Amino acid sequence: MESGLPALMIAAIMMLSTVMMARGGYLGADSIGQSLRESEARYGQQNRTGLTVTNATVDGTGANITISIRNDGATPIADFSAMDVVVQYFDETGTRRDTWLPYTSGALASNTWTATAFGNDVFEPGILNGGETMDVAIRVNPVVGPATTNWATIGTERGVTVQTYFNRP
Repeated sequence: MESGLPALMIAAIMMLSTVMMARGGYLGADSIGQSLRESEARYGQQNRTGLTVTNATVDGTGANITISIRNDGATPIADFSAMDVVVQYFDETGTRRDTWLPYTSGALASNTWTATAFGNDVFEPGILNGGETMDVAIRVNPVVGPATTNWATIGTERGVTVQTYFNRP
């Protein structure tokens, strides 16, 4: 009898630890499964987003760049503040500039960008849905040098990017 009580305690401790370890394993597997479902949903949205550059121009001053993009996908783009715009250009002195530009919803200031001139915007005004176009207005300082070929990259909040060249006449 004196060895029965410690054996019962050991068995109870082993059962409790087994249950606790199994519970931890189940919670971990559930957490991983939930992360995979969220990742799959995000990748699905990314795969249903497609952007195409339809036009890219620089005005005569070299300070203002306009890039027209079309959403060829099914996922709308609405959170412009989460988008990235990066321009690589040569200024008037021939110095290469690599600049990330923040979004502004107000007046366009130096080294910022904003969304303007939505085309074919019949559904959800101000949101870039499939088949719609949007002009990305960019202002840089120092200005783009004349007779230079430059590069811009626009990325959405879901990681879809589109690149284009632009030239200043």
